Amino acid sequence: MTTLGSGYLTLADKFKRTENGKTAAEIIEMMTDTNEVLHDANALQCNDGTSHITTIRTGLPSAVFRTLYGYVPTSKSTTEQVKDTTGMLETYSIIDVDLVEKSENPKAFRLSESSAFIEAMNQKLQETIFYGSIKENAAAFDGLSVRYSKKSADEKKIGSNIIDAGGSGSDNTSVWFVTWGDLHTSLLYPQGSNAGIQHKDDGILTETSSTGGKRKVYQDHYKMDVGLSVRDWRSTCRIANIDVSDLATANAADIEALLNKAYYKIRRFAKTGKTCIYCNTTVLMYFEAQLRSKTNVNFTIKEYLNEDVLHYKNIPIRECEQISCSEAAVA
Repeated sequence: MTTLGSGYLTLADKFKRTENGKTAAEIIEMMTDTNEVLHDANALQCNDGTSHITTIRTGLPSAVFRTLYGYVPTSKSTTEQVKDTTGMLETYSIIDVDLVEKSENPKAFRLSESSAFIEAMNQKLQETIFYGSIKENAAAFDGLSVRYSKKSADEKKIGSNIIDAGGSGSDNTSVWFVTWGDLHTSLLYPQGSNAGIQHKDDGILTETSSTGGKRKVYQDHYKMDVGLSVRDWRSTCRIANIDVSDLATANAADIEALLNKAYYKIRRFAKTGKTCIYCNTTVLMYFEAQLRSKTNVNFTIKEYLNEDVLHYKNIPIRECEQISCSEAAVA
């Protein structure tokens, strides 16, 4: 499996190639500052409007040995179609006109004031990638946890790529091996649209309060059409049921052993993609404490996207604070 995967365009790469202007390009960079996933994930255009249809092979044809003058029975492969949807993530920034016009650089000031709204989009997107559920919010999309939600001993089912760390209750977290690529897991954007965040300057508008009062404001509209496709579930793996309260005790999960299991789950299927490991700060902190007590050649700190990042078997470990510490146990 590759870790740098320069052959795939990320959402930031895609957006820089559009003609939406410098300010919008700065916005996507602001989002990637705190959203590791946007740096890593490839962006795939939907093949069915705002949806993406993927055909997955679920069974192979049979092959038999034949004797002289014997017959070979006919057979065929079996396939299944999966349809993934995109959602519209939006927010508005509204700033008093006088506040903007009294600043030395109004354009830069508006962008600075909008940073909170952009960060809200960033956090919501990252949360949805891992926990989104159409059943809970029909306007969103199904995230990874919905897909990898039930363990299975059947190697032909997606639940076989869930590794149980042994935790119970509702104070658990997960570590994810995600392989990005057109044949693996991808972020989606609608057909014919621009990838990444779209910014529209609505200019000066007049707001009216509930009592009839009026004021002039600058309004900016930020929108991102995005979804998630898991074409080959075998190249992504969830280490679930890591008990957070046990991490500081002698009963802590052996994270290295769990990473090793996940690595061998996906190794054969992830060769054509870019694999990253995602965990939250709590797991990473205790994991590094575990590593200090022993010597292990599987872990190195080296450069990834201009930063020094901990790697496991040359796979970067990415810090993602939107991965919850209060997950219910996966059964």
